[in-house]
Amino acid sequence: MARGTVRDMLGIFDGFEAHRTPKDEDYESVLRSGLIVLDTNVLVDLYRMNSRTREDMLMVLDRIKDRLWIPNQVMGEFWGVRQGEDITRFHEKKAREARAAIEAALTKARGGIENWANNVHLSEASELLLSIQSSLDKVESIFGSIKNLLDRQADKDKVIGILDTNADPVIAGLSEMLHGRVGSAFDTQRRNELVATAKERADQKIPPGYKDFDNAKKDDNEAAGDYLVWCQILDEVEKQKRDVLLVTRDLKEDWWRQTPPGAMRLPRMELVDELRDLTGHTLFMLEPSSLMRRASTLFKLGGRVDINSVAALERLEIVDDGDDKNSDIDSNQYRLAQLPGGRKADYFQTIWKMTKIAASGLTVQECIQDFMEEFPNVTLAPEARRRLMNVVNLGLAKVREGRFTLTGPGRNYIETQDQEIIRELFMERIEGASKAREMFLDGVPISELKDQLAEHPELNLNPTQSELICRWMGKLGLLR
Repeated sequence: MARGTVRDMLGIFDGFEAHRTPKDEDYESVLRSGLIVLDTNVLVDLYRMNSRTREDMLMVLDRIKDRLWIPNQVMGEFWGVRQGEDITRFHEKKAREARAAIEAALTKARGGIENWANNVHLSEASELLLSIQSSLDKVESIFGSIKNLLDRQADKDKVIGILDTNADPVIAGLSEMLHGRVGSAFDTQRRNELVATAKERADQKIPPGYKDFDNAKKDDNEAAGDYLVWCQILDEVEKQKRDVLLVTRDLKEDWWRQTPPGAMRLPRMELVDELRDLTGHTLFMLEPSSLMRRASTLFKLGGRVDINSVAALERLEIVDDGDDKNSDIDSNQYRLAQLPGGRKADYFQTIWKMTKIAASGLTVQECIQDFMEEFPNVTLAPEARRRLMNVVNLGLAKVREGRFTLTGPGRNYIETQDQEIIRELFMERIEGASKAREMFLDGVPISELKDQLAEHPELNLNPTQSELICRWMGKLGLLR
């Protein structure tokens, strides 16, 4: 056997760089001299954060502003999301949802006590019943104080001037930090070519972005967003000849490799290899909380950045691994489709049957066929798909790699048929549900509810959607 030359001698990481776990000094180096790229969610989250966390994140970004760079795709997505009411009225809306949940809990408690008293034949003048009702009155007073705290915190956390970019302090800060640091858009021809490539890569499960092609609500142009961001990063790294740090709260498996609990999150090896092969440089990735923690230490911001801000960011950075965790349910608001069976259907039983179909482990297309066999009155596959997707909108199932998988609540509902699971999911996830409940509790008659809901300025519901919400809520026992 011929003896190898010095040129042939390699180390264990040569050609296998993606297997090397980064050291603290690697992150320090890229933070001091690398290209730091912010994903869309990092920018949008500035509006979702409480006021102190927002202040601290802007401080960190200002400290590293000389290394920041934003892909044009990210900037476009940011502006598209920022001007929606889910962001412009985010804190007010979340406080209102929390208030509605408190009110619903109290209403449920009073109704439960009333049913109990009737069932055990207690009179309204019963000393025991009067004592319980007195205690509930105290609870209602405490809840009232909590609702006031929620409103005050929402007023503190909302971004004053958000409706006017000239008065929005977040825009003012970003405008100064990112001046000359936003990349150019692809021309139409290259963008179309890359969208087609993204689809081909998604079919082969090549990261990043293939998960977005599983989302039935996205067309190919929207689903290709992550891949377009990736291509713009590759182009910029090649131009600047620097290692890159991507900061993102997108924790899907098409960006991050699977690691054991407690292990450091690391980018997919395919991404590390692709960037190195094409540019000769190294890819690093961090979540926003890790960026804040590392930057605070490296640039000696510890006395100015609140440790609670790091903890607040960490709460959002939960991997959805399919276990029975809160991560099974996200905070997005979804819309409804009709249920098969019409107005006379038992909604709880129908949802249970649909969840059973989703639990089969078959592909989405196969589940649609099973749905049409179970509910023969739905004869068109697109309509069957739309109605079956209610199990996703309610948070009972998700679509992964072209198949339904049940969430924790979905598995629980299959086993128990506990109606309260559906009620809680409906109130948490369905757009307009909390407002409808709030209006109902404020005394709006059921006969007028759908019309007032459709005309409400904070919502973007057409009359059909408003009627569906009211019909569902009536069937689920949420309007009594």
